[in-house]
Order: sequence, then C-alpha cells, then structure tokens
Amino acid sequence: MSPRILSFVALTCAIALSNGANAQEIVVTGKSLKQTEADLKACLARNCPPDEDIKATLAHAENLFVNGNYNSTRQTLKSSLGRNRKHGEAHPVEVSDLLRANSRVAEHMGESRDYQLSILDMRDMLRKGFGENDFRALVAQIDVGDSRYKLGYPEEAQRIYRDVESRALAANQPRVASFARARQALLLRKTYEDKPSRFNKQKLDEVLDLLINQPLPNSQDFVLAGEVIRAKLERADGSSSGTDVLIKRFAEQGGATRPVLLYSEPLDRIDLAAGGSPGSAAPSASLRLAAIQTRGQWADIGFWIDGRGQVTEVEVLRSKGVQNWVKPVLANIRKRVYAPLKQSGDASPGFYMIERYTLTARFEDESTGTNIRRREPTPRIERMDLTPDNYEAPPGDQPATKTAT
Repeated sequence: MSPRILSFVALTCAIALSNGANAQEIVVTGKSLKQTEADLKACLARNCPPDEDIKATLAHAENLFVNGNYNSTRQTLKSSLGRNRKHGEAHPVEVSDLLRANSRVAEHMGESRDYQLSILDMRDMLRKGFGENDFRALVAQIDVGDSRYKLGYPEEAQRIYRDVESRALAANQPRVASFARARQALLLRKTYEDKPSRFNKQKLDEVLDLLINQPLPNSQDFVLAGEVIRAKLERADGSSSGTDVLIKRFAEQGGATRPVLLYSEPLDRIDLAAGGSPGSAAPSASLRLAAIQTRGQWADIGFWIDGRGQVTEVEVLRSKGVQNWVKPVLANIRKRVYAPLKQSGDASPGFYMIERYTLTARFEDESTGTNIRRREPTPRIERMDLTPDNYEAPPGDQPATKTAT
C-alpha cells in the first residue's frame, strides 16, 4: 500500500486535463467518491469487523481529501476513530494507520493540537502492540520528532532522532538507525536556512560522514540521502559541484527509475496582501487572518520531470480559493533538479508528478483569553504528494517531445 495519500492508502484517482481548452476534470482510475461512500455505508450497515471498517474509511477519506472536501475528510476519520480506537490492541497497525491519516489531514487544516496528539497516539498504539524497540514503533517515534520540529521545537526533535538512532543500533536495526541519522542531517541543514546563527556545521559534517562514508548494513540508499543534503548545502553557498557530480553519476549508471530529487530551494515566505510576492513587506495580522478565515485555499500542481531531470510544464490543475499565493510555489517547483532518468530506447517520456498544496494557518490555544479559537497570524503552506506509485502520466497527456540529451 502506498504512503503517498493519508500515509498508507493507495491513490484512487488521478488528475488530468481534458482536450478541451482550459477544461479540467477528475479522471477516476480506482473507485469513485460515490462508490467509496457506498462501500463504507454498506460496511457499517453489516457491522463489519474493525479492520474492514478502517480500510473502507481510509479509502473514502482519501477520495474526499483529493476532491478538496477537507471537513468531510476529517469527520469521516474522526467517526471511524470513535468506533475503532478501542480495537487497537487487536488491530494495532490498522488503528495506527487511521491515526496517522487523521494527523495528516489535521496538519492541512491547521489543527495543530489534533495533529500532535494523533501522532503521539499512533506511536503509543504501535509501542503497545509490538514493543518500544520494534521497527514500526521506532519509525513512529521519528514521526513524533518530525511533528516536534513542525510545531516549533527543533531541539526536542533532534533529541528524539538521536535517541531513536541509539535504540535502533542497540536493537540491530541499521535501516532505522540510518533513517534517524538522515533526519538529524536534514534538521541541521534546515537550521542553516532558518536560523544561520545556530547552525552547527561541525555536527552536520559528522552526521553526513557517518551516512556517506560509514554506512550501516543495508543502508546504501541513505548514502545518497547524505550526498543530496551535502550538495544542497554547497549549492546554498553558491557551488553546484556536488549536484553536478550526482547528476553525472546517475547518467553514467543509466539513470534513475523513480524520481530522485537532488536539489530544491526553500520556499519563500508568502505574503497574501502583497499578491503572493516573496520577500515583500509583511501584511498586518488582520489581513492575514481575514485571508485565511474566510475561505479554504488549496491547489493541485502537475509537472513533468524530463529525461535530463529537469522540471517542465508546471501548471495548476485544480484549485480552490484565491490563488495569488501559488505563484511562488510554481516558481519554486520549476527550480528543482532531479536525477537524469533511465532511458528506454532513444528517449524517455519522463515522470508526471502531482502535488497538493494547502494554504492554512494553525489554531492557537488560549490566544484571546476566551474559549473562542483563533488562527495564527502567519499562514503556512502544507504539501502532499498525490502522484500514483507508477508515475504514469494522466491519460492522453504524455508529451511527444521529452527526449533526453
């Protein structure tokens, strides 16, 4: 099952442009929204077992999310949790999947407390079912670290990653330990972008040396992760040599068979009142709040990765709400660098990618001195990959000119 949508649910639909001028539609390649709704209702009507209930819930919630029905998605997941949380002892994986899905949706809706608690409950469910040092519980603890970083506690996140690395090594789980190391390196690099004064280059070099030059058994793919992190840091300092080396290596080895992102720039702050222009003066809190609270805003962005690993044909496929904030997102995607692709004959059609971006703002606790909830004044952009696992283009949308050089 794919971790792309709501964590472990397989993608049920793809987005495609019709041949009509500027027309947009959803092309269903799995079950329709109507069918998944009927399936869930039928399951509940016959009092189906918890694992079947959860499977039907996740399939329908995924369809709702892809169609932009965020409130209905959250309500569907919440209702299922109300029915099935008590079955966690018998079905720890299924219930943890439900909690993880709920956390992802809560994140896109600005429900930071629900996001945090769902991640913690998911981890606790797996710990109770399999033990603290089971690989599933350890990876879930890395998810907890990710949530602490996203909620503004990078030091706590780094402590969690180090603890997972130590416990994974003691439990002879090298891949989990390598995963935790990669997370440490990513967080250290992000510190360079967010708070340069706190950047610890020596520590980052130490972690990258472990990943690249002293890889753990069965962890060769994390060597590439370390090299990508190092190359991105060099590129931020004005040198593209590390990225160029990676591109050359992929080309010499025949190319990548899946999208491998080698470089992307951090996304600039979005100013709603300034027409989405990065780097302009910040609007007032009232303007930000008004923009966020009056309407939900999201966009599905499609783009090609051609044979050379270059991004082309970036476009908004569907959207809801005012879209001035999407402009810098499109510009950011165009600057990405992917690994060259494996060739088929004398040409490669490339990969077609679809990503969902949601403009949101988190709810603040006790920000007004009353029980009235209020969103933070600064909006944020959440991203989710909607690309099917096979990376096939939408029907009839494959270009004929994507040749490699």
